[in-house]
Amino acid sequence: MTQSGYFSVSRRASRFRGELLSRRLLFFALLFAGGLPLPAGEDAGAPELLRGPYLQGLGETSVEILWVMNPPGEGRVRYVGEDGRAVEQVGVRGANQRVVLEGLRPASRYGYSVFSGEELLDAGEHLAFRTAPLAGEGRLRAVMVGDSGTGSEVQVGIGSVMEGLDADLFLHTGDLIYHRSLDSGIFLPYRTLLSKSCLYPARGNHDLDMERMDVEWRDIFTVPNDESDRAGVYYSYDWGPAHFLVLDYIFTAAQMEEQLAFAERDLSTARSRGVPWLIIYQHLPIYTAGVYANFDHPIREELPELCDRYGVDLVCSGHDHNYQRSYPVRGRVLRDGWQEPVFQSPRGTVYIVTGGGGGHLYGELQGARDRPYIRTFQSVNHCLVFDISTTELRGRALDIEGQQLDEFRLNKSDPRPLLSFMRGDANLDGVLDLADVLTTLGFLFLGDELPCPAAADSTGEGVHLVITRPIYTLRFLFMGGAPPPAPFPLCGALEDADDAFCYEPGC
Repeated sequence: MTQSGYFSVSRRASRFRGELLSRRLLFFALLFAGGLPLPAGEDAGAPELLRGPYLQGLGETSVEILWVMNPPGEGRVRYVGEDGRAVEQVGVRGANQRVVLEGLRPASRYGYSVFSGEELLDAGEHLAFRTAPLAGEGRLRAVMVGDSGTGSEVQVGIGSVMEGLDADLFLHTGDLIYHRSLDSGIFLPYRTLLSKSCLYPARGNHDLDMERMDVEWRDIFTVPNDESDRAGVYYSYDWGPAHFLVLDYIFTAAQMEEQLAFAERDLSTARSRGVPWLIIYQHLPIYTAGVYANFDHPIREELPELCDRYGVDLVCSGHDHNYQRSYPVRGRVLRDGWQEPVFQSPRGTVYIVTGGGGGHLYGELQGARDRPYIRTFQSVNHCLVFDISTTELRGRALDIEGQQLDEFRLNKSDPRPLLSFMRGDANLDGVLDLADVLTTLGFLFLGDELPCPAAADSTGEGVHLVITRPIYTLRFLFMGGAPPPAPFPLCGALEDADDAFCYEPGC
């Protein structure tokens, strides 16, 4: 981080700590006064916001606006659409406010302000949102983070980066709180972001602390497709060209079975409707080369099978405090890796770990079994931003200064291209020679990596290489043996070429 970047984050963190201190002082004042705000009618002073406002359940035609204020009063929301017409919606009387705006126009921008009675609580350019386009249409921008809820300077800095991206949605892969404080973990670091980008969170293991705080998750977050009698909190929603499935952090076999049954039904329905993009996010990483690489959990076994069955495009997780992105994976096999970083109609799901939102960072586990699937591993604090249209999904990882760490694109506008290579050219240098024999032997006996097994398959018998492949090449080079089958001696493409674990194109 540059010196100027450090000081800018420090200033934001100082303001954040000051605001948090003032709210804690208010909390203890209320506590020692009996734990309740002054009754209506008494001189309680000017009303003020204790939390929010923040958006929930933003869709095509409706949104919920929530906030907490003191003293209790009649909540009001005044909102203005693109036609300039002002409308007012009245909530209930109380400290905890939830006002539902309905009858909105899809893909339209609205500004709003919140009141206690006639007293203005908050207004400004940051109080604005855009409703979702019709399902399967339009475009969206979403920011994402995970493992953030520490209240640290880093969390504040990452939050400021996301705030400046003008996203429609704010997605979270879990662990919103670490220190049993919703305000220090969520509502103060992300105050402005939450007022304009609707938060759709997944629960992480640390978020289960809310139960010990006597706080109900569903009292704070209201999401579509949820049912209050479920043990877990899992749900799904459409937002323009994308369908999102959000899974919960749960352990018991019965709960997992119920959740997976919901996921199966949901993905089947979404796929049958022809939604352009299927995206899943939840807490536990599916493919990881980090410290949880050897952590066994049913979701790590079951979810890839669902993704393969229904053609899920992207899975994002947290828990490992770092950034990782896989190549497309299907059937536990890396596919289309050679297209990096722009994947045209890839045959597989991209898996991302985004756990760098504010907590301390974790490094890479040497020899992790999932390492062959991982394109990039960076132990760095970060957030993600996704720009999604009906034909393209662009993902970027940004650091605390907003600098790009990684970028990839999934594109569905054209058919998948064919892999081109020259048979026997194991090191992909365009020439068949002794170096290719040594490259294959290094893979077979020394654990060296092959850039493309299909190219090393000199006999055309398959990418599960054995010693007969380099022997075949030696016989051709030095004993007058038969040449490799096509594509040879020139580089070419085969319709049925197996591109398993092929990280680079042959030509």
